Amino acid sequence: MKKVGVAFIGFGTVGEEVFKLLKESHLLGDNKFEIEFEVHAIFVRDINKKRIVDVSDIHITSNYLDIINNPDIQICIECMGGAAANKMVEIVEAAIKKGKHIVMSSKKGFAHNMSYIIDLASYYNVQLRFEATVGGAIPICRTLMSMSSTDDISRMYGVINATTNYVLSLMEKGDIDMDKAIDIAKKKGITENDSSEDIDGWDAAYKMKILTGIGMKVDINCSEINPVSMNTYKNEKMFKNTIIRQIFYVERNDNKISYYIGPVELEKTNMMYNVRDNYNIVFVDSRSSGTRAYYGKGAGGKETASAMHEDLLDIIKHNYWLELSEKAICEKLNVNKINLVLS
Repeated sequence: MKKVGVAFIGFGTVGEEVFKLLKESHLLGDNKFEIEFEVHAIFVRDINKKRIVDVSDIHITSNYLDIINNPDIQICIECMGGAAANKMVEIVEAAIKKGKHIVMSSKKGFAHNMSYIIDLASYYNVQLRFEATVGGAIPICRTLMSMSSTDDISRMYGVINATTNYVLSLMEKGDIDMDKAIDIAKKKGITENDSSEDIDGWDAAYKMKILTGIGMKVDINCSEINPVSMNTYKNEKMFKNTIIRQIFYVERNDNKISYYIGPVELEKTNMMYNVRDNYNIVFVDSRSSGTRAYYGKGAGGKETASAMHEDLLDIIKHNYWLELSEKAICEKLNVNKINLVLS
């Protein structure tokens, strides 16, 4: 049985849920191979903080170099959140340069440094997965990356901030104002302590930037995005006769990109009208495939953790087939080892 060493970079709600998934299903069997994941270390800012899960037998550290310099760790699972975006990029950069594969969840730091991180991973021949940065449990990033290069995407739009959607849904059905709805969302683990980036549209902006980068191959400068805040709709009385959603919209027309992030009043005939609670929906318009929609839970520890777990397994499967291909080629050429160059 092959053992794969992993470490956590950050260990909040999402990290703890990923940890539980690894403990519950630490064996990956496909009648061809079996993998056992070993968690060697967890990087946190506060090593004395009480944890929901039992990590008493794992090295907890506030020095990320303990992870970077550990040769037994092959994969880093990043769960730092948006509050430490610059530190996250610093750690991920160091891990990539040490040849460690990366599974990411923090959209803010990734959005601001997307091209650099992707190029760095490519240069060091490291696998990078970031499904959890957009859409929670919806496999939208993987879908866009696997689309044919000839199937040009002209437009993407939808609801991609589940926190705001959950808050708006509570306001619509509960006759409560936004502040009360946000407090409920915090207790449910659907929003972070500082929900301003959700309400002001920045979380959706970062996700739009990521989707546009991988779907349209366009790198939007985050500093040029001007989302419209939802604060205009803080009063519950505004929801008596209308439905409001925070949406994103990005379109390419003659190589020009236009976009919008902010509140929109929706009629019942609009498919986004019924996207409620912590659900997201992303519409993709492309030349060959027409309009497609991707729907699912976009926030919550378990939902985001499931996307990260799938990314982790995807790295393992990719490496397995790569090693299998190398073995077959070596046998064919009657050599012990070859240097594979990935394009």
